[in-house]
Amino acid sequence: MARPRLPVGTHGEIRCYPMPGGKWRAITNYRDYDGVLRPVERVGTSETNAKNNLRVALRDRARAVVGEEVTDRTRVAAVADMWLRELDESGKALRTRRTYRESWNRDLVQAVGELTVREITVATAERVLRAIRDRAGLGSAKHAKVVLTGVMGLAVRYGALDTNPVREIGALGTSKKPREASKKLTEITWDEYLRLRAFLVDSPVGERADLVDLVDVLAATGARIGELLALDWSRVDVEARTLRLEGTVIREAGVGLFVQAHTKSAAGMRTIKVPGWAARVIGKRLTDTSAEWVFASAAGSLRDPDNTRKSLRRALAGTDWEGLHPHAFRHLVATRLDEAGLSAREIADYLGHAQVSMTQDVYMNRRTVGRAAADALEGLGPEK
Repeated sequence: MARPRLPVGTHGEIRCYPMPGGKWRAITNYRDYDGVLRPVERVGTSETNAKNNLRVALRDRARAVVGEEVTDRTRVAAVADMWLRELDESGKALRTRRTYRESWNRDLVQAVGELTVREITVATAERVLRAIRDRAGLGSAKHAKVVLTGVMGLAVRYGALDTNPVREIGALGTSKKPREASKKLTEITWDEYLRLRAFLVDSPVGERADLVDLVDVLAATGARIGELLALDWSRVDVEARTLRLEGTVIREAGVGLFVQAHTKSAAGMRTIKVPGWAARVIGKRLTDTSAEWVFASAAGSLRDPDNTRKSLRRALAGTDWEGLHPHAFRHLVATRLDEAGLSAREIADYLGHAQVSMTQDVYMNRRTVGRAAADALEGLGPEK
């Protein structure tokens, strides 16, 4: 009866032979991934050392892959190039892809690019990420951790490593980077919003930069600023009080401003019913403009989210709301809806959040929410 063939990626019995000079030679047959049986041997200072050297060589040989080769001796920069190419083909939002690429180029390529995959240990990865945290802040360190996790995850997938060392890193703690003098306000109450709105009504900058209506609709929808600026009139039904948020405005080098035809996540592609006071704000804009966009620039074209944030910061400089970020209105709406007794799922639907829990994400497939969110916000708007 013929001896059964070795499975691909395995080896036979290891044999050892003494050599002149007191060294030993360990040899075995290894069946490569192309199915060919080949002898593999290593030399050592003792029989045990020779066997260990051979086992390491066999492990490294097993980690090689057909096609684009990735082993534990591959440079991290080469694996990162592969990961970034996959990211470009993943369908993720352009801003997300750009953020991760910038994180690699800015914070990681110099720190780990020339290391081999095997040299990225838990201790090395943690040291690098903490250095980024201390130099550039916690946000940069978190982005770098996501990128390095993805790069090393690709190495695991290709068999170059058994486990992903970055996943073993705990929380990165708090940032040791000195706080900047300017503050960033990310939460406001409803009373603060009403006072803020009254201030903008009387502010020349607020009127010139068309901030009053924008702030009103942010406070009614909790939409991301890019989603709101991407809203055109074809996606608005003033009578039904519905808005279809189906894109976001971004700027790309060499391209300029454009509407990306999807939002931050699939859950962001949603239709919401707004309270009556917000519908009246939008309806008035419809009668006063011939522009394609609900919140257009002064020239009637797409409005830049970054410039809009700058206008808001400029209008609020030196006030109680200095440093206000548009995301504060998402917190505001979430708080009001929670106080009104809406479920976490209803709030997530209204704000376009992807996750409340895995179960809800798997079994929930609606894109249009009911009127509970609009009713909860009804009567809270400013008097017109």
